Amino acid sequence: MLKENWRAISRIERIGDFCIIVASFFIAYYGRDSLIYWNDQFQLQLPFEGEQLAPLRDYALVLLVALLSYGLLLQAMGAYTSMRLRSTGELFGIALSSSLLVFLGLAATLFLLKLDLSRSFIALFCFLVALSLAAERAVVLEFLRYWRKRGRNFRRVIIAGGGVQARQLALEIVSRPELGIRIRAFADLGEETAGNGDAFRRQLLEAGFPHRIGRILLGQTALKSALRRYAIDEVIFTDMLHVVPQVQEMIEVCAEQGIRTTIAADLFSVGLVKSKMSYFGSMPLIHFETPPGDRWELSLKRLLDVVISGILLLFCLPIFLVIALILRITSPGPIFFVQRRVGQNGRYFDLYKFRSMVMNAEEQLDELREQNEMEGPVFKMKDDPRITRFGAFLRRFSLDELPQLWNVFRGDMSLVGPRPPVPGEVNLYERRDRRRLSMRPGITCTWQVSGRNTITHFEDWVKLDLEYIDNWSLQRDFVLLLRTIPAVLSGEGAR
Repeated sequence: MLKENWRAISRIERIGDFCIIVASFFIAYYGRDSLIYWNDQFQLQLPFEGEQLAPLRDYALVLLVALLSYGLLLQAMGAYTSMRLRSTGELFGIALSSSLLVFLGLAATLFLLKLDLSRSFIALFCFLVALSLAAERAVVLEFLRYWRKRGRNFRRVIIAGGGVQARQLALEIVSRPELGIRIRAFADLGEETAGNGDAFRRQLLEAGFPHRIGRILLGQTALKSALRRYAIDEVIFTDMLHVVPQVQEMIEVCAEQGIRTTIAADLFSVGLVKSKMSYFGSMPLIHFETPPGDRWELSLKRLLDVVISGILLLFCLPIFLVIALILRITSPGPIFFVQRRVGQNGRYFDLYKFRSMVMNAEEQLDELREQNEMEGPVFKMKDDPRITRFGAFLRRFSLDELPQLWNVFRGDMSLVGPRPPVPGEVNLYERRDRRRLSMRPGITCTWQVSGRNTITHFEDWVKLDLEYIDNWSLQRDFVLLLRTIPAVLSGEGAR
């Protein structure tokens, strides 16, 4: 019944999409023609060419290519699959992405065939289709959610598991009635003891499960019997680490009866570790990773790093020349200090700074170890005798860090991220501290704008970095960049 309902909805959507594309084509054609007319009458300065469009028949190829392209793209992007677990933003993304690809495809087609057709018409056409497809899917999604809240088109499921994952899943399902999922029973595939069922029932109630819990099935026999007696659409297996053989057998039983099965990908329930699915050829793979994972925003972060660091390198070139000249005059030695650092996931790279110490500073480090003011593997010292007078000025305002813009441009670092450690520090890390290396290191970070060297405990530094990693977002990077400016100008906490 559920599949039949969705097939009907999918057919309606395909017909609706066809009508939207055709209607948008004519609206864009005649609408653009009208805009040109009113632009000529009232000098509106609209962003369209002044000449009239070619006859409508000349644009038939555009409509044909658009219908084929949208049909293939929407199918490939999953626009006609079940919306039950989709978000409005995801559906909007499909509509906008498909329209952008169709626009690029149409523009390329016109260029290759050397057709003298209006590009502004193509842009207006694809824009109208994108808005209309997004609006259509938003309406359909809200209608389906309203329908499911009224008890129609719902799925009956059994949650197989008696632990934390089962409780979390149950609470999520009952908190989202628009999904149209009803829990018919719970099943515990572990040892068949009555105490297990009572304990799980009690845990559900303590967790705030608001509905009548219903039956708790103990063991495979009880679950097999329930599959015969109840109308079940799906069995969801959770907390399966210790019952893998039982789960394998029950998946085969469900397959024989045509019942869909799902396995919770978060197999281990390990705190911050998140899981996701992918395919290598025909083999499904489950990935476990800590935040921020492999989010698309990281690609945008890298793009912004390249653009901003490239602009700043050009802008700061005169400053580089002045600093280099003063360094050459005030103290013997090279202009740049190059040091091996540890980057993302333990990769080594050469970090560039303006030299702020005497030439043999590394050799003198062992003699100063006892005066280290940081608790942990990091060395920090107030009034370090190795720092030159001009070097102190550079450090106070973080001017010695400017060459690291080249590291950002190359990809060794980012504008914002945990500061890169030296290999000797990493060798002294506790195991939990190494998660600092899970993200590309940065020029500035939370530590940089939170007192910098006034923070004397290495563990406090680590906590700031891990808190940044666990809650990373582009917006947060932007805020940290803005906070870095007054922190650097004031020279607060710098050494």
